[in-house]
Amino acid sequence: MNYIINGREPAGLFRFFEDICSIPHGSGNESALADYIVNFARERGIYAYRDGNDNVLLRRRADIGCEGREPILIQGHIDMVCEAESWNDIDFTRDGLELRLDGNMLTANGTTLGADDGVAVAIMLALLDENGGCMPEIECLFTTEEETGLTGASSFDYSRLHSRRMINLDTGGEIVIVSCAGGMRTKLSCRAKTEPYSGKAITVEVDGLAGGHSGADIHLGRANANLCALRLAKAADARIVKLAGGSKDNAIPSRCAMTVTADDVLNAAAVMRAEAESIKSTLSDEDAGMTVNINVVDYDGEAPVAEFTDRLQNLTGELPLGVISMCDGIDMVETSQNYAIIELDPDGAFTLHLSARSSVDERLDKMKSTLAALAEKYGFDAETGSRYSGWEYAPDSAMRDGYAAVYRELTGRDIEVTGIHAGLECGIIKRAVPDMDIIATGARTLAEHTTREALDLDSLALVYNAVKLLCSRI
Repeated sequence: MNYIINGREPAGLFRFFEDICSIPHGSGNESALADYIVNFARERGIYAYRDGNDNVLLRRRADIGCEGREPILIQGHIDMVCEAESWNDIDFTRDGLELRLDGNMLTANGTTLGADDGVAVAIMLALLDENGGCMPEIECLFTTEEETGLTGASSFDYSRLHSRRMINLDTGGEIVIVSCAGGMRTKLSCRAKTEPYSGKAITVEVDGLAGGHSGADIHLGRANANLCALRLAKAADARIVKLAGGSKDNAIPSRCAMTVTADDVLNAAAVMRAEAESIKSTLSDEDAGMTVNINVVDYDGEAPVAEFTDRLQNLTGELPLGVISMCDGIDMVETSQNYAIIELDPDGAFTLHLSARSSVDERLDKMKSTLAALAEKYGFDAETGSRYSGWEYAPDSAMRDGYAAVYRELTGRDIEVTGIHAGLECGIIKRAVPDMDIIATGARTLAEHTTREALDLDSLALVYNAVKLLCSRI
């Protein structure tokens, strides 16, 4: 193989990363990379266990004289997001990546790079390949299908682990993450009664809002297009005939289309236009591009009865939405809920998708009960699923303090310690092994999940050295 990263140390770290890039490993297609990892272990006499989902656990014995020290687990996922420019005819199931090097930044030619989370795989292999020093027993867990639902981590048998200290390498930046959110998704649904309607109606299109990630951006106070549309209908005392807003459970909706009727359509349209201006006056600069198009049209067909609109507006008025609580001890959202997708057809079919997040599992349990009670109160069916665990902030952590110390020693800088209001595999592992002391960190990457994805090679070397130094000392 012709390597393009040369003259950098540790050389093995960069060789491993290039090897990874040459092996197809999109989510659901990780078998070839799992083969590579298992063969790496066999060639070196390292213990290897591979389960039916291609999760791989490697275990390197402690160095001589260090057998009495507690083991350390290092963890990351081996799948990548596969995106390509329209001109690139790559077959991600068969082809490796074409790498490009510009100074200290590595990219792929018209595709994602897979630094998320090839960084973890390369660091783990390089660390296991180290000779000399005084390392405790090192366990490395390579998980699958993280990008499509944390599937591999959810299925692994954690009774196989020896470690109670852990470093996750999936942050995309030189920070220390010490908490993450768990989550669940809830679908509220019903079949509304309908009746024929022929006459004037109003179409409303809310568009141009910033939207964003329903976890990482929920604290920014960005407007929710679904809620804006419902607010317009409520201000005009209008009956909702049709709704379509949002497209993803994990996104703040930026657009919503609605059709309504009213006793006095022209007056209702005027009220909604005034209410739209009122909404705009309260928006953040990020939402300044909001547009609201309101038009009077002819309508002839079925329409949900007015009683349904009353039930929906009352339900929305009581639903916990947006930021619900903040964490103690760290400036981070603890619990939130996003009004993600709403759909109402003129034939009465209605669904509302909600996405809740919390770093405290008990908060999600409480949210589930609250939603079930509200659904029953207003005549909706509630279905909750896609549940995954959070990772609550721990005031005391030897791993956090130890990593901060070695990072300061290597750089002369203090590292940022924070949490993330989104899912990480750490939450699943913490639930399975409650006494695990966990931190998450990683190398600096840019534009993950896009064809502009880039990896800072200087940062990769720094994080590798920090992880190695921590393992040799703690």
